[in-house]
Amino acid sequence: MIVAVAASPLVDRTAHARKLAGTKGSILADPSKALVRAHGFQTMYEIPRDLQTELRLELLDGHAKALAKAKGDVVADHCVVEWMADWMRWHWAAVSTRAWDAAMEKAAKVVKRYSRIEHLSTGPKRGYDGYAWLDAPNARQVEELMFFLYARFGAKVVKVG
Repeated sequence: MIVAVAASPLVDRTAHARKLAGTKGSILADPSKALVRAHGFQTMYEIPRDLQTELRLELLDGHAKALAKAKGDVVADHCVVEWMADWMRWHWAAVSTRAWDAAMEKAAKVVKRYSRIEHLSTGPKRGYDGYAWLDAPNARQVEELMFFLYARFGAKVVKVG
């Protein structure tokens, strides 16, 4: 079983992911921050447009590969729907229609691999880590896009909180 934990950018998912994983499951950690830092940047938003598109696609491909290699129960403390919603909020206009369709197709295949997505509507506030942007209006907009994408992908979503 593969469960993805999703929430607005303001909500910390760590405790919920640990609770779901229990003692037998493993947690698949969000690689976004490490990937961005490996390229010498602090956040995704400061990366030049073409490289940002490349890294966002790399995240999708890497997540798909990590799920394919996963054994037993896995809890992802992140969700490709969050990545796609953030992409739509900040970078969508910089991507051609064909490239966007290809990215959506990749994301849809990943979402189909999830047994379910647990969307935290409330929870502990995420602490500032130098990567996540903790702006309330942005978080609201990203979360609205996430619910649009859940429907678009036909995702199995359980709202928690």
